[in-house]
Amino acid sequence: MLIKKNQAIRKENSDNCVVFEYDYDNLDSGFAVAEINGRYPSEGKSMNLDCDQVYYVISGGAKLFSDKGEFKIEQGDLYYFKKKEAYYIIGNNLKVCIINFPKWNLKQYKLIKDK
Repeated sequence: MLIKKNQAIRKENSDNCVVFEYDYDNLDSGFAVAEINGRYPSEGKSMNLDCDQVYYVISGGAKLFSDKGEFKIEQGDLYYFKKKEAYYIIGNNLKVCIINFPKWNLKQYKLIKDK
């Protein structure tokens, strides 16, 4: 199966994050490319309740803040999020390949508000 770039589904998650989802018929995994320039989410933290997630940095860089610590990520780095790991990221022209398993869906996404 070939999915061309122009077939990817564009979603603007916030003013600072655009995601291109490459949809294929498999519930075991999902693939997307995200462009993040600024803080995502814009406030609080993001959490995936049901899926693990891999970020592979294609270009740019970021500071990633998670339950596991603070990390600087840049081109060629990979960060593995376990499900239920809360995080936010401050991207500097960051472009990441995202692999989710099982496939990501909005129902399992949780935004944790700042207290």
